[in-house]
Amino acid sequence: MAWVVVTAPPAAAQIELDLRDADLRSFVEIVSEATNRSFVLDPNVRGTVTVLAPDTLTPAELYDVFLNVLELNRLTIVQGSSVDRIVPMNVARELASGPARTAPKGFETRVIEVNNVPLTEIIEVIRPLLPAEAVLSPVPGSNLLILSDRGQNHARIEALIRRLDTPRERPIEMVRLRNADAAEVLQVIQSMQIVPEDAAVSVDRRSNALVVSGPDSLVQQIRLLAGRLDTQNANVASRAIELNYADATRLADVVTRAITNEQAAPTEQAVRIIAETQTNTLLITAPPDQMGDIIEMVHFLDRRPTQVLVEAVIFEMSVAGFADLSAQFGAIVNDAIIGGVEFTLEGRPSLTGLVSSVLNNTNNAVPSPGNGGFFGVGARNSGGEGIVGLLSAIASTNSTRLLSTPSIMTLNNQEAEIVVAQNVPFVTGSFAQVGETAQPDNPFQTIERQDVGLTLKVTPQINADRTVKMNIEQEVSNLTNNTSSAGGEITARRALSTTVLVRDGNVIMLGGLLENGSGSVSQEVPGLSKLPLVGGLFRGKNANKNQRVLLVMLRPQVVKDDHEARRITTSLAREAKKASLALQAPDDGQYPKTPQGTLPFDGVDLNQPFDAGFVDDYAQNRNYPPLPSRLRFSGGSD
Repeated sequence: MAWVVVTAPPAAAQIELDLRDADLRSFVEIVSEATNRSFVLDPNVRGTVTVLAPDTLTPAELYDVFLNVLELNRLTIVQGSSVDRIVPMNVARELASGPARTAPKGFETRVIEVNNVPLTEIIEVIRPLLPAEAVLSPVPGSNLLILSDRGQNHARIEALIRRLDTPRERPIEMVRLRNADAAEVLQVIQSMQIVPEDAAVSVDRRSNALVVSGPDSLVQQIRLLAGRLDTQNANVASRAIELNYADATRLADVVTRAITNEQAAPTEQAVRIIAETQTNTLLITAPPDQMGDIIEMVHFLDRRPTQVLVEAVIFEMSVAGFADLSAQFGAIVNDAIIGGVEFTLEGRPSLTGLVSSVLNNTNNAVPSPGNGGFFGVGARNSGGEGIVGLLSAIASTNSTRLLSTPSIMTLNNQEAEIVVAQNVPFVTGSFAQVGETAQPDNPFQTIERQDVGLTLKVTPQINADRTVKMNIEQEVSNLTNNTSSAGGEITARRALSTTVLVRDGNVIMLGGLLENGSGSVSQEVPGLSKLPLVGGLFRGKNANKNQRVLLVMLRPQVVKDDHEARRITTSLAREAKKASLALQAPDDGQYPKTPQGTLPFDGVDLNQPFDAGFVDDYAQNRNYPPLPSRLRFSGGSD
C-alpha cells in the first residue's frame, strides 16, 4: 500500500472546471494547485468524477465543491498541521487530527487509569474509534486500561477517556409502594440480578419504599417492575378510629353501604367496618389503597352536630256568657198545681219541682231556687187553696286564659318532645257477675290514663343557609268539667301537624283559631205572651255566647358552638329569674314565714351547683357544723 503526496503550487485567481469522468486523483491535483493545499491520498482513494461549472470559481468555492465530491465517494479529510489526509470515512475514526504532537510516531503500549466510570462503559465508547491493529485490554480489579496503538493516536484516546472519566452525581430515587411489601419486592429484584456493581437498591420500611441509586436506565427498570408487583392487593391494613360525635353503629352502616356501592365488582379483600359501642370506636380493615378514602369519609361525617333551640308561644283565651229571665206561677188546690205558667230552662228549677219540695219538706230545709236573682210569692186559705209565683233572672260570664311558653333544645334531625300535662284516668269499661243476691259479685272497672295538657313534638333540619325545616306535632287538651251521656269526662282537644320552613331567629305562626258562637232558648204561652204589659209573665228565655281564640307561634334558634349556647342560656336564665321573682309571694315577716322559691341562677354565674342557695336557715342559726361552701368554676369552663 503506497501513499501519494500531492504538493500544491501557487494558487490561481479564477478556475474553470469542465470535468467529465475524470480520474479522482487528477481532480485532487487540480484542487491542490488551486487552493495551495497539500494532500496525502490513501491507497483506497480511487474512482472518477464529473464536475460541470459554467462559471469560473474562486479557490474557496472550488474547495467546497471538492468536499462535496469526497463525501459522495465516501471519503473525508483528516486535517494535519501542514498536510491533510484523504481517507475513507470508515478509516477516519482511527486517525488523529490536528497539529503535530511531541509524542513519538511509532507503535507503543500505555496504561490508562479510570477512576469514576465503569470500564465496560469506557470500552464500549473507545473500541469503535481504534484501528484494527490496536489492542485494548481492561484490568477490572484495578480500574486500568492497557492500550497498544500508534503514539500519535494515544494522545487522542487518552484525551477522550479523560472527558468520559468525570465524576457524576447520581440522584437517589424513591419508589413508593402502596400494596406490596418493599422488602419482598427487593428480594425479587436481587434474584433477577439486574443491579450493576456501581448501583445500589435498599428498602425504607417506614415509608414502604425502594431507595435506588444508579443510572437512569436502572431507575426506570425498577419503577416498571415495582409498579407491576404493586398491583397485587394481597395485603390489608387495619385502623381504629375513635369517634367524637357520631354513633359508631350508625356510622359503620353508612360507610359500609357507601363503599359497597362504589365498588363495581367484589374484590378479594373486602372492606370490613366493625362498631365497638363501649368506646364508640370504628375498627376498619381494608386494602391500603382504600384506607385513606375511608378515613377521610369517617372524619367528614364525625363532625360536631348543630343544635336548635325551639321556643313556642301557645295562647288560648275563651269567654262564655249566659243570661236568663223567666216568670212562673200557678194555682194550688189540694197541694197540687192545677193551672198556671211553667218553663223548663237550663240552670233553673221548675215551679212544680220547687212547690213539691216545699210541701214535702219534713226537715224544715230551705229549697234552693237556683243561681241569680229571684222573687217568689204565695198565698193559701184554710182549705189549702192558693196561688204561687216565681220570677228569676241571671247573667254569668266564664272566661279562661292560658299562656304557655315551652322551649326545648335538640340536635339536628333529632326528634324532641315536651309534655306539660296531667295524667287523667278514664274509665273504659266495667264488669260484674250477678249471683244469688241482687248485689253484684267481683265488680271491677278498666281504666286508661291519658295526658291532658300541652304536648309538643318537633324534628328540626338545619339547612346550609341557616333556615330550619321543622316537622311539628302540637296538641293542647283540657277537661271541660262536663260528662257525656254514656259516662266519662269530656275533654277539649286542639292539635296540628305540619311541616314549615323558617329562617334562624324568625317567628312563624302555625295556626290561629277564632270561634264565635251564640245561641238562645225561648219558651212562651201562645197568644198571652203577646199581650201588652203583662205578656212578659207568659214568656221565658235564656241566651248564651261563646268566644275562643287559639294562637300557636314558634321561633327556632340555631346553636352552632359553645359561644352561642352560653349566650342563649344566659339570656333565658335572666328571663326565668325575672319571672320567678314576679311570681314569688311577698313575705310580710309574720308567722308562718313565706318560703323563698326563686330560681337559683342569677343569669351571670351559671357554673354553680344546682343546690346553691338552698341551705336551711334554721341549721345556720342554730350553729350546726358548717356546710361546704359553694363551688366556683372559671368563667371559661363548660
